[in-house]
Amino acid sequence: PELSVSRDSGTFSLTAKDGPIHQYQGRYNCYASNVLGTAVSNEARIVTENTPTLQKEKKVSKKVEEGESVVLPCNPPNSTVAPVIHWMDKKLRHIQQNERVIQGRDGNLYFSHVTEADSRDDYTCNTQFPSARIIVLKEPIKLTVVPSNSVVRNRRPQMMRPTGPSSSYLVLSGQNLDLECIAQGLPSPKIQWIRKDGVLSESRTSKDSYDRVLRFKNISVSDSGEYQCTATNLQGIITHTYSVTVEAAPFWTKEPKSQLYSPGETVKLECKADGIPSPEVTWSINDIDPDPRRSVKHGVLTLKNVELSDTAVYQCKAVNKHSSILINAYVYVIELPPQILTEDGVMYSVAEGQMIELACETFGSPRPNVTWMSQLLDGSLQISNASLNDSGQYTCTVSNSRITITAELDVLNKTVIVKPPLALRIQRGKPATLTCEYQVDSRQDAPQVQWRKNLQKLTESSDSDKYMIDESTLIIPDVKEEDEGTYTCEVITTLDIAEASGSITVVDRPDPPTQIQMTEPKDRSVTLSWTPGDDHNSPVLGTVCFSCLGNSLSVRSQYLMHVNLLYYLLIFSPIYVKCCMNLYFNGPGFEYKVMWRKVLGSGPSWHIKSIKSPPLIITDVGNFSAFEIKVQAVNEMGEGPEPKSTIGYSGEDYPLEAPLNVGVDLISSTAIKVVWAPIKRETVRGRLQGYKVMYCISLMYYGPESRREHVREGKPSNISFVMTDSNEEMKVLGDLLPYSHYALSVSVINNKGEGPQSDPLTFHTPEGVPGPPSSLLLDSPSETEMILHWTPPSQPNGILKGYILRYQQGALTDSLIHFHQEGAALSPLMLVSASSLSVTEREQNECLLICIVLSFFCPGKGTWKHSERVNSSQSFYTLRGLQSGSEYRLKIDFKNKTLWEDEIQTAGVRKGFVTESWFIGLISALVLLLLVLLILCFIKRSKGGKYSVKEKEEGQIDSEARPMNNEGFGEYSDNEEKRTASQPSLCEDSKLCTDDALDDYANSNSVQTEVIMDESLASQSSGVRDVPDPGTQESSPLNPATAISHHGLPNSAALLD
Repeated sequence: PELSVSRDSGTFSLTAKDGPIHQYQGRYNCYASNVLGTAVSNEARIVTENTPTLQKEKKVSKKVEEGESVVLPCNPPNSTVAPVIHWMDKKLRHIQQNERVIQGRDGNLYFSHVTEADSRDDYTCNTQFPSARIIVLKEPIKLTVVPSNSVVRNRRPQMMRPTGPSSSYLVLSGQNLDLECIAQGLPSPKIQWIRKDGVLSESRTSKDSYDRVLRFKNISVSDSGEYQCTATNLQGIITHTYSVTVEAAPFWTKEPKSQLYSPGETVKLECKADGIPSPEVTWSINDIDPDPRRSVKHGVLTLKNVELSDTAVYQCKAVNKHSSILINAYVYVIELPPQILTEDGVMYSVAEGQMIELACETFGSPRPNVTWMSQLLDGSLQISNASLNDSGQYTCTVSNSRITITAELDVLNKTVIVKPPLALRIQRGKPATLTCEYQVDSRQDAPQVQWRKNLQKLTESSDSDKYMIDESTLIIPDVKEEDEGTYTCEVITTLDIAEASGSITVVDRPDPPTQIQMTEPKDRSVTLSWTPGDDHNSPVLGTVCFSCLGNSLSVRSQYLMHVNLLYYLLIFSPIYVKCCMNLYFNGPGFEYKVMWRKVLGSGPSWHIKSIKSPPLIITDVGNFSAFEIKVQAVNEMGEGPEPKSTIGYSGEDYPLEAPLNVGVDLISSTAIKVVWAPIKRETVRGRLQGYKVMYCISLMYYGPESRREHVREGKPSNISFVMTDSNEEMKVLGDLLPYSHYALSVSVINNKGEGPQSDPLTFHTPEGVPGPPSSLLLDSPSETEMILHWTPPSQPNGILKGYILRYQQGALTDSLIHFHQEGAALSPLMLVSASSLSVTEREQNECLLICIVLSFFCPGKGTWKHSERVNSSQSFYTLRGLQSGSEYRLKIDFKNKTLWEDEIQTAGVRKGFVTESWFIGLISALVLLLLVLLILCFIKRSKGGKYSVKEKEEGQIDSEARPMNNEGFGEYSDNEEKRTASQPSLCEDSKLCTDDALDDYANSNSVQTEVIMDESLASQSSGVRDVPDPGTQESSPLNPATAISHHGLPNSAALLD
């Protein structure tokens, strides 16, 4: 059939419209050609098959007695791809499998023996073909188990699958293989696998299906051999042997290289392949067999005196019975000028005694000939065992040309270990120290020192004090038996490695002898024999035999013989002495003479104490003081040999003082350097082990809404600490939190424990880069818009200044939007005047090109007011009719959905009741009334004239006798008079209340004045009362209560008609 190939590639695909797929079954090769030759791909194979279908079959029923074995067949449809088989019931529940009931690789269900509970009529085999995406359901099988008429007897195992005593398997390397062993029997047999011709590899095999399957994954040639399955129960055993043969498809062991050649050269293309069985290797040129002038021998194609026409693609093909492989090699015959590809002036460094290659890579056709000392085939210069004299400049030259490059070689002194670790013999429980002193060329960086025990790396762990590594020193504080071994020190630089080894041998006192036997007893002698105990890597110096008299009451004295080994031990805590056994008392009155004195400051005198037996406890000797100690044996005959002194130390105590002058230097927002003054050694009261730096967060700053004065108290429960060496007075602390308040203290450590802490020192870490927002959500209400919601970062690490939002449309544009925030939520609103608001877009790229509606209302007043439909592509929109200094709630709606909502406030001063019309009218009326009163007062004063008190009184009497048009005028009550008297007149403080003013008033034209008054003012004056009783009020005209009525009008004026 014709194949439709994709443009610019050699790929073709098959679809239903290409016709029946069966016509494409076969083997395929892809050819790619141009003017330089034709390349060929490896062979591809297409296998087609019909969709698996279920053939019509009869319903199966089986009837067996209890205890018998049975097989329920599945018989899945044939397919090149193994199906997945499931045995289920009619409710699609899996049939439970175990050692008695198991599914075989062939899909059948095997019962080693049946029970009455196995009876059912819905054993269904479901066959699934994943590639075809179909499941084939078989007809249900009915199994009936009837009780046996006799007692069910046990049966010896018999093979059910595979049958017979042996079977053979052929598999290709790299494939998977399952060996199956299913046996019947009562009770169910146990399965065991072995390899008959070797050891069964647990790493290359696994067991499955209750040990009924031995599985090989990615099998190799080494797995070829014989395997045996053994099935065992109480009645016997049965075995089956599997012969596994692993062969291999062809694979390349050496591939030909594609290269450039010049005319006249000889080309050798080497092609080697392997496989089981061995493949046949053939050559072709552009997929055509080569001509006779080209020779092929042992897979090597030789082309002599090549020409430009020999440019081609050469194919090497390897074939055996399993498959074939093909590889292309490109031979390009061309003439090109020579050139050097390696950079000029390269600097090389090498340690003395090492090998170095100076590169000189060339290109050209014919191949350039490079000249310098003992170069390699690729043009590089190789110098073995470099010495200091090899330092200098080297030149690489291409023959028959002027092309050269230079290279500089610097040979450094090799790294040497001047003091290697020693071979130590250490008693168990004692410390061991291995030292490795080295010397490195000063031009190299500081080396790395790596310790190994029996070739395994050793590391210092903060959780364990097993190993203490201090640069070139390894310390084991407490040696145990497992610490015995070879210890290697490696000094690693960038150029070389030096190593040296030492060892630790753990020694201990010998074990006591065993199997003591006493033979050949005589009157005064006996022969003893025994088996020596373990010497624990320490040679036995001798064996001491001693005896003591027993407590037997027999006539003949009986000696109890004991055997022990010679051993001495000295322990101090603070000064504890254990001495030797009483074998060497040599007389009565034996005791120990213990002598001690301080090493420093106590002079030559010794303190002496005699004791009968150890130990001796000496008190009040101070903390961690060095003592010189001697113990001498004494009896009644005199003193024993003069002992040698030894140095011991009293116990340690907790340090007395904390470090002083603790300071902090800020390195970054997350790191500081802590420094302190060295501690006085006498206050340590022990061996200084180092310093402990403790620190914790006391306050943490949060933003962006908070400033430095707004803090939240942090709980100092998360206390951290670091340890230093004894010679360190500085420590760098990292991984601190930016923009936080820390407290730290430093204490001294000795073997006893930790001393007091220094005074807490507080410091602030500067601001750092904030963390990412805690969340970022995208809401897309329509196809043309997006809404982003985010929450502030959980670690602001300072005061947030704003956010940067990056977005990109496709792969063409990249925009950047800045949102700046200062203590408030981000908002797209901008205040432009006292009575209008504008909603603006920050970037033109945010234009949604949709119609939106802006709505607003004043909280507590009225309802929502809506604008007309607005196109979002507008740069702004103005809302009018707002009041200055008022709060509003504003929202943007699109298709009955609120896109944004916020509260805003307009600029200016908010209007109150002072701007209302009623209030302005009231104030105007009051101002007008006050103006009229002032005018009246001024007129009254300008009239002038005087009158006597008598005339005034007569005028008042005449007025009372005259009739009134308004009968109610002039009537009053006592209460009203009192209220009038208590209120001062408007003119109370003016000169209108003087005698001269009253005299002038008598001659004035008061009647005319009353007539032209405003009608409303006259009505206010109608409340004037009669003259009060002279007995209760003074009738003097100076009394304002009698001379002036309400509203400042004279009583005489109020009585005129």
